[in-house]
Amino acid sequence: MSRNRPPGGVIAAVLLPRDEEGRPRWDDFERMVDFLCSHGVAGVCVNGATGEFPRATQEERRTAVAVARRVAGDRALVVAGEGSASTDSTIRLAADAEAVGADAHLVPPPFFFFYEQDDVAGFYCAVAAAVSRPVLIYRLPCFTSDVSGETVLDLIRSEASILGIKDSSGSLDVLARLAAEGPAQARLFVGNDNALVEACRRNLCHGVISGVACVLPELISAIWEAGQRRDVAVLDSLGHLLAEATARIDAWPAPVGLQVLAGIRGLCRCLPAVPLSPRRRGQAEQMRLWFEPWWERAAESFAAATRPGA
Repeated sequence: MSRNRPPGGVIAAVLLPRDEEGRPRWDDFERMVDFLCSHGVAGVCVNGATGEFPRATQEERRTAVAVARRVAGDRALVVAGEGSASTDSTIRLAADAEAVGADAHLVPPPFFFFYEQDDVAGFYCAVAAAVSRPVLIYRLPCFTSDVSGETVLDLIRSEASILGIKDSSGSLDVLARLAAEGPAQARLFVGNDNALVEACRRNLCHGVISGVACVLPELISAIWEAGQRRDVAVLDSLGHLLAEATARIDAWPAPVGLQVLAGIRGLCRCLPAVPLSPRRRGQAEQMRLWFEPWWERAAESFAAATRPGA
């Protein structure tokens, strides 16, 4: 996908692996970005919830964007998450990201404290005025103030820098409204993998920014391609596989399930922010035992989905 085109397709939200001391494993991060680009994702998103942005320092976040840009080159877009607790720190993070090559910003409302819609709108207007790259509103109501459909519509219509939305709520109501009422240039992204199949079926999005795509890019790409073909039978088949995977992943605190699965696949070694209890270690072993037969079935489905006439 050309970096000069509007963003769309599968954008993988990337983990930031860390060692026993909590330091980023930049070699693992590089390999993961290269792995994703080699699997044909349209972009990578760093410093989002999957990358545990509240855990990262400003310098680590700048480095993550710089490394992703260097490794991705022209193969994929680099979307930089700018989640923060305040407007001024969000703007500083955005400036850092632009300086090292980010193509776009993914901006949630300030986290921890909850704000009303006029507060949220004022925040986005201030950020939009300060950046030179496009902004995607990051709707993440489980961790931040919500952003209503009305607020998103008003911002996209009034702020040239605000390109669209990543909706991680799990509901499709706001995306459906934006698809029906929003400007033609607005870009709509599913952010909750559990909503992807239905969004594809209803043609409600231009792409997905997916944590699952970080560890299972083959599955999310196959679902996206089936959706583009309007192949309902393949969508349903792959959707069952995705539901099995997300049930396993969602049984963990975010994004620990993705970290465990990345280790099982040999993509990287991630140490969670909180040590695994004996029960959780047993759960990780059960996930390993589940994955091998699941992956065999998944691989067969990918092959069937891409055969001529599928």
